[in-house]
Amino acid sequence: MMAITRRQFIKGAAVTGVALALPLKFGVGTAHAFAQSPPLGKWIQPMRSLTALGDTDGIPVMSSVADPVFANTKFYQITIGEFSDVLHPDMGGVGVKAPTKLWGYWDTTDPVKRHLAGVILANRGTASRIRFTNMLPPTHILPVDLTVTAASPAQNRTATHLHGGLVPWICDGGPFNWFGRDADPQTPNGAFGLSFLNGMGSVLDNIKTANGALADQLMVAGQADYYYPNDQSFRLVWYHDHAWGITRLNAYAGIASAYLIQDTINDYYTAPSQGFSNGKIPGLGSTKPLVWQDKIFVWGAPASPGVAATGTWLTDPTWATSGATGQSAGSLWYAHVYDPKLYRLFKGNKVQTTPLSNPSVVPEFFGDTMLCNGTVYPIVEVQAKRYRFLMLNACNARFLNINAFTVPSTLADLATDPKTGFVKAGQVGVAAGPQIIQIGTEGGFLAQEVVYPNNLPFNPATLTGNLMLGSAERADVIIDFTGLTAGQDVIFYNDAPGPFPVGAPTNDYYLGNPKNPAQPAPGTGPDTRQILRFRVIAGGSDPQPAGQILIPALIDPPLFSTPPFPVVGAIAPLPNPAGAAVIFLTLNEDFDQYGRLRQLLGTTVLNPITGNYGQPYEQQPPKEIVVDGATQVWIIYNLTADTHPIHFHLTNVQVLSRQPFRLNNGRFNLSGVARGPEPNELGWKETVKMHPGEATTVAMKFDLPAVPFTVAPSTRFAGTGISAAANEYVWHCHILEHEEHDMMRPLVVTGASPTFGVQTSLETVIGAGPVTFPVFGSLTGFSVTPDPTNVANTITFTKTETTFVVTVPSGTTAGRYNYKLTDSSAIPQQTALATVEIL
Repeated sequence: MMAITRRQFIKGAAVTGVALALPLKFGVGTAHAFAQSPPLGKWIQPMRSLTALGDTDGIPVMSSVADPVFANTKFYQITIGEFSDVLHPDMGGVGVKAPTKLWGYWDTTDPVKRHLAGVILANRGTASRIRFTNMLPPTHILPVDLTVTAASPAQNRTATHLHGGLVPWICDGGPFNWFGRDADPQTPNGAFGLSFLNGMGSVLDNIKTANGALADQLMVAGQADYYYPNDQSFRLVWYHDHAWGITRLNAYAGIASAYLIQDTINDYYTAPSQGFSNGKIPGLGSTKPLVWQDKIFVWGAPASPGVAATGTWLTDPTWATSGATGQSAGSLWYAHVYDPKLYRLFKGNKVQTTPLSNPSVVPEFFGDTMLCNGTVYPIVEVQAKRYRFLMLNACNARFLNINAFTVPSTLADLATDPKTGFVKAGQVGVAAGPQIIQIGTEGGFLAQEVVYPNNLPFNPATLTGNLMLGSAERADVIIDFTGLTAGQDVIFYNDAPGPFPVGAPTNDYYLGNPKNPAQPAPGTGPDTRQILRFRVIAGGSDPQPAGQILIPALIDPPLFSTPPFPVVGAIAPLPNPAGAAVIFLTLNEDFDQYGRLRQLLGTTVLNPITGNYGQPYEQQPPKEIVVDGATQVWIIYNLTADTHPIHFHLTNVQVLSRQPFRLNNGRFNLSGVARGPEPNELGWKETVKMHPGEATTVAMKFDLPAVPFTVAPSTRFAGTGISAAANEYVWHCHILEHEEHDMMRPLVVTGASPTFGVQTSLETVIGAGPVTFPVFGSLTGFSVTPDPTNVANTITFTKTETTFVVTVPSGTTAGRYNYKLTDSSAIPQQTALATVEIL
């Protein structure tokens, strides 16, 4: 795809007949993009890691107890509230540890509060039940715009979404799942949204008794229980707020944390006794999460008699009247004025120059200061050995193109060449760093590893670079620091534009940027180019073993299209799954009733209300309605000038192809050369980059998860003709400002969640001894029916109260075996599928 500017895209849209005029973002030269953070020093504080990995001042891991209600379940108690944390030792000035006021999660049974705290380490086959208690104050720390769809004076609404989790819809934390705080005047008696079915009196509230007494403590107003089966292969998912109308604010304020699901597939790769003699993937002790966010911080002082305003109060004199409670040094700053100097503002067909009322939603938010694991510009010590990093781009809108460079430890800044826009050549001691080896995505392991050589800038012609991560995307990677010595550091460098792929220079912060007047001093921010620094220290000896790392057969569940993948120069387009229905959808931009830029999802049929192909979330009944168990192919046409990271709730998808298209007289026609998925998309995804002017094709299967209780259907679609057995999910752009305004659509899966289920698959080695499938739900009698395509084998199943015990004796033929497990004692009869992978 050729590089295009937004203006060129508009011109092209007119030629091809696109029925809307796209706005030109950043069309007027400005002094600043947004307010700027203080000049915070880089690399002067250690990166926080998990307390479970020995970091005493790190990110706490949630504690749990055996669930008194559900078998094979851990019970957690988590508070959502306001607290303060020191994110940089000089936030209030040199030597002044000004705390940052945040909203976030913490363990109700533990007083320690940290930014991004609440990490949960889960195991496949052991479910989680989490009781969230809303203790948020009535007024937000950030400005709240009441003009966006679903905005409410109740500023402390919250809903928890397990991003990437296979969960029942009542626990998915969709936009209407919000619940308030008990005894709050804005949310009396813990008011809640239209789809809130997991609070007091729900199916999750004390459904089991022991000896006539309640087995669990009663919920109260302002609480909600979420049940997660954890029946997924190894992956980093994360949980964050999803309350409609304030998601962008709540997530930015800190209501987000990591959730790691571990399984036997991962054990096979990491434990030498189970897999390769040396373990092809580092173990948990050499694994570190890396969560990036970009933020802006308040600093300086307002004007006083004879004294001019400084810092935030100079660049944003309206902050004091924005409604935010975070007004002191170190507070989070968030864009709250729709500035026509930054974004086109239309009224009718005329461009307006008068700003809207304060506060107002903005099209995207880009911070100027990079955080990793909740700390500003941190440095992390590593030994000269290999490590595994679980990466998450948790920025509201910023994409990342991550390159690793080796630098002398005495070098404070990795210089950027203003002419090339990339790392300046010829810097003494600077070279491409150790290779980044990607082994997984947000959907689990890849079919084959991808090696990134580094020193690859973002290419606007191909929209590629080194390791690219859109908002909400994850990457599971290995980096081997073997061979580096003390005195050699490695810096992660990011040059992805914001917005992506055609960004404004004012959103790009680095020393020497000629287009950004916000110039940092050497060794300080604002800086969005240098996002993490590693310092090599003595010790360690664990080089990455040579040879292939990943085994395609271990992808769970199996892909629609399996290796070897066809290659014609690049990876060729993959075929549609046989018999799958094909659905056509669109990504759109227009202007709302106030003239503000707005993003929408839609179909390929013009919407008479908007006059284009977009559909605001609540304007029409949902169109994406699918029966449980069905497989579909979605072809999604991007009519906007942005790349959108599209996130699918409930299901993972396989990317099949991308292809340019033309729109002529209302007809969408694929044109040009189609290409297959990128190498790092050869696996399951749940957040997919969709580029301007292209149709992205993905395939997915909709399977409702098994849970040990009856899931009530959504009643929000009453009168629309949708089946009574409606399970309400959504799909949306994960640029949070886009999602909020209004790039989200309902996804309805019809059918009843099974109340009997098992872990869907397990891996074992021939003759390794019995292994178990944990059971979800009650189990009395069962039968096992092997798939007729199975090779003859001697696998045996026996039953305990909560597990199926599987024995694979020596002499069994290696392979993948599928079974149907039936509980004939249940009314109605319940079935589940199970797969045994024998190695």
